[in-house]
This record gives sequence, structure tokens and C-alpha cells, in this order.
Amino acid sequence: MDQCHRRRRAVSEMDRLQQWFDDADAGMSASYAENHAKARQSQRIQQTGHAAEHAWGQLLSSWLPPQYEVAYRRYILPEIDVEHYTPRETDIVILRPGYPQALRQKEEVLAAGVAAAFSVKLTLDAAGLKEAVEEAAAVRRHVAPRLGTVRQEATPPFRYGVLAHAHAFGKNARSNVASNYAGADGQFARHPRESLDLICVADLGAWSKMTTSYIPIWNEAERLKGNLVVDRHAVTTTLLDAETSQSVNHPHPDGVTGLAKSASPLSVFISELYSFLAQEDEVAEPFHRGLLGTEISASGSGTSRVWELVDVFQPATLDSLPRRLVNGRDREWSMTY
Repeated sequence: MDQCHRRRRAVSEMDRLQQWFDDADAGMSASYAENHAKARQSQRIQQTGHAAEHAWGQLLSSWLPPQYEVAYRRYILPEIDVEHYTPRETDIVILRPGYPQALRQKEEVLAAGVAAAFSVKLTLDAAGLKEAVEEAAAVRRHVAPRLGTVRQEATPPFRYGVLAHAHAFGKNARSNVASNYAGADGQFARHPRESLDLICVADLGAWSKMTTSYIPIWNEAERLKGNLVVDRHAVTTTLLDAETSQSVNHPHPDGVTGLAKSASPLSVFISELYSFLAQEDEVAEPFHRGLLGTEISASGSGTSRVWELVDVFQPATLDSLPRRLVNGRDREWSMTY
């Protein structure tokens, strides 16, 4: 009897949570309809952009722990190689809970105070995605590397993503997003921690980056002969194209639609953001685990980029691989982040 009761309660909680996310979707759709109409008036373009930022900011403020503050149009200051980098205005910056109150209203933000940052577009196209990938790489390249563990060296000091209400990627939109991301990432990112972490397009889908350390890379010539010989180990970054309620309308390149989730792109995006925040913040960890229990999390596929171990890790950290890696959730020595 108790087991049946627990099962009914879990289903009820999942349904209720999805209902709350559906309400957020409805609000975002209404915001897009209003802002899209304004965007047709040239004199209101800037106003429209700010309204789009605030729509996403309100979503983040509503769903993140209250300790995280959402700030708009801030400049993230570089920590290293200052003379070669001019900060650009970042549409949304999520401040860390420990960031001093005296600094929160300033136009410039110390990188150490940033938990996540986002570029916001009303309608995302190839140029907008490329711009976000470029800025994600540039701003993290000028933050001093955190050294000593896999998490510190392979993952970024803060996450960077791009958010949009709609898209202009045409008929094969999902595959076009993936191919444009891969091209821009290859052009701008020089290290796994520089790659763009999150993409959410409310009417199309959600993507999140997965970083895996010490993955075996097969000798291709031997593999074709039927011999599974590990040629080397490497780090891979994969932009996972999540299964969401939009996957049916915008199928994946492989044609798989039957496994599409009922979760919306917004709900998967929030879940993946929590996953990133929970990797270093105990405040976000319990709710992240709760989201895992509801199955509102990214499960999908994507093409991986391979990075040589020596190009990712410092010698001391490299010497600790693989004996210290944990195939599971570990704040500092997990195989996957």
C-alpha cells in the first residue's frame, strides 16, 4: 500500500512540476508575440531587445534559488591578458550568492562573481549563434584558469549560453543549429572550458554541453578490421541535443521522434542550468536531484569534439588520471561534467 501511495505521489509531483513549466512556456510565448510585433517598428528595436532580456531574466529569477541575482547588461572584467580584451556588454549575468552587495549594482562585474552569463536574441540565427560562441570563448579565455582538479581545469569558471524566443534556421533547424555550433566552436574555442555551454530556443529545443575526461579513442584503422584497440585517451565535449516536446515538430537528424519527451525546451534548459550550478554549489544540489527524479533533464545525442589530454590538463593533474576519476557525481574528479 505504501509503495502504491509513493508511486501516485511521484506521478502527481511530476505532473504538477510540468504544469508549472507549461505556465512558464505560456508566459514566454506571450512575451514573444508582443515583442515580435514591436520589432517591426524600427524605432522600437532597442526596446524590444530589452523586453526580451527581461522576459528571460524573469524566468531565471523565478526558477533559480533566491540567492542568485539576475543582472542586466553588465561588463564582465578580464582577469588576465587585459590589454588584449575589451569587455562587451553581456545581456544577462547571474551573480553568485557570495558576490558582495556593494558591487552588485555596478556596471562592471568581477568574473569571480559570475555564476552564468547569457546572450539573448529575440530570434536566433546563424550570425547570432556564432556571435555567442565567439563571446563565450573570449570572455572565459581572459579569466585566470582554476587549477588542481578535473573540474577546475576542464570546465569553465562560469557557464555561458544563448537564449531566444524563436529561430531562423530553416527547415532542418535542429541539424542547422548543431552544424553552426560545431563550425563556430572549432573557429573560436581553444580549450573545452571556452565552449558555449547552453542553447535554448523556446520554440525549437534545448542543447547543453557535456565534457568527458579520459575517454578512450579507438584506433580507426584497427577498428575497421574488427580490432578494438585504444589508440589514446582524450577529453571530449559534446553538445547534447535534448529530446523535448518540440522534437516531434522538429525531428532529430536521425529521424527518431518516438522517444521525444513531454518536457518543454524551457524546462530542460532550467534542469541543465541547475546541473551546472550544482557541480560547485550545494545550494542548487537538492533541487537538481529532484529534477533528475522527474526525468526533466537532457537526454539526447550530439557530435563530439576531441581534445588531447595534454592540451587540457596541467601535468600534475594529468598524472592523477585515471586513478582519481570517479564515474559518477563528484565535485572535483568526476569523469563527466
